[in-house]
Amino acid sequence: MRLVPNPERAWARAAHLDAAAGAEIGLTGEEIARRIGPFSGEVEVLSGGLANVNVRLGADRVLRVYRRDPGAAPKEASLLARGWRSFRVPAVLSAGADFLLLEHVPHGPLQDTAACGAAVGRALAEIHGVGFDRAGFLGPDLAVAEPFADCVGALRDHVASVLDRLAPALGGELSEPVSAFLDANAGALRELASVPVLLHGDFKPSNLHWLSSNELLVLDWEFAYAGPGLMDVGQLLRWGPGPEFVAAFAGAYRAPLPDDFEPWAAAFDLFNLVGLLEGVEPGSRRAIDLRGRILQTTGNRQG
Repeated sequence: MRLVPNPERAWARAAHLDAAAGAEIGLTGEEIARRIGPFSGEVEVLSGGLANVNVRLGADRVLRVYRRDPGAAPKEASLLARGWRSFRVPAVLSAGADFLLLEHVPHGPLQDTAACGAAVGRALAEIHGVGFDRAGFLGPDLAVAEPFADCVGALRDHVASVLDRLAPALGGELSEPVSAFLDANAGALRELASVPVLLHGDFKPSNLHWLSSNELLVLDWEFAYAGPGLMDVGQLLRWGPGPEFVAAFAGAYRAPLPDDFEPWAAAFDLFNLVGLLEGVEPGSRRAIDLRGRILQTTGNRQG
C-alpha cells in the first residue's frame, strides 16, 4: 500500500521526541476533569503543541484543547456540525470555552490511489462550494468577521514579516527568491484569488484519513477561513502525490481549475510554506524539507 507522500510525519516524530525529553504537550488529570468531569480511563496523547493538544480518552472520545486561540473552538464546532455529505467528520459530544470533546473515529492513512484522490476531490468540491463575497477570517457563525481588503496583499505581508524574523541562515537565502517570485506573479495570483470560498486551511494528508468503509475523514478545521481555493489544493499536492491520485482529484473536484493548476496551487502554497518556517531551527528536518520545496516552487514559475 502506497501512502500519499508526507515528509511532515517525520517532523511530528521529531516533535514527539522533543516532548519526551522534557517539553509538556499532554494534559494532567486535573486539566481533563476541569473540562469534562472525572475520568479514570486510559489517556493517549495524539498530538500536541503550542496551538492545541489532542488526547484520546478511552476508546471512543478525543479531547481537543485550543491553547493558542480558544476562539477557534466554536468556529470548528460549527464546521463539524454543518452536515457534510461527501465525507466524514467526528461528532461534537460537548464543548467549552477552550475545548471540544469529539467522537473518536478509527481510521487509517490516506492512500496514493485514484479512489482516494477522487474522494478528496469530492470533499474539497463540497467545502469550496461554500462561497463568500469577501476573503477573511471567520467568526463562530461562519461569517467573515475580519475581512481582508486585499487577500494576496495580506498573505504577502504575512510572508514578509515571517521572512524578517527567520534566522539569517534561512531568511538570507530565501527572502530574495520568494519576494521576486511573488512580485513577478502578483497580478495572476490576485486574479486567481478573486472568488473567495470556504478553506479548510490545513488540507494536507496528516488531516485526511481513510476509513474501513471507504470514506474520507477530514479532521482539524481550526484554521478555516475564506480565501482562494488553490490554497487548499496547494497544501494537498505539496509533496507530490502520484499522477493517478492527482488526475482523479481534479476530475472529481469539478469546479473550474486553471489548465496548469498544479504550479499555481504550489504558488499559493508558498504562503503556507514560509509560515511553517517560523521558529524552526535551520538545520532541522523540517527546515530542510521546507527550504527545498520553497526553492523548487520559486524556480518553477516566474512571470
